Amino acid sequence: MKNRIAGFIVLGIAALIGFMIFSFNRALTNIVNASCSHGPSCPMWGTINFQTNISIGIMIFVIIIGLYLIFFWQRGKDSNED
Repeated sequence: MKNRIAGFIVLGIAALIGFMIFSFNRALTNIVNASCSHGPSCPMWGTINFQTNISIGIMIFVIIIGLYLIFFWQRGKDSNED
């Protein structure tokens, strides 16, 4: 049971990471729109896409860990876990 609680905590952390990704990406997009005069060919857009993809990958990894803890993690029968 404790692993399920830990799994829900990990999913909460993943949701927090998702919110941070969304707000950071939105802020960076606004900064690039204001400062880059090259349009879509500006190298800053590639950097934003790369950083967003990496952070979404990390978030998905954390979600997988949380789901694993909730649904699949089982301790041995000899443990005193409730």
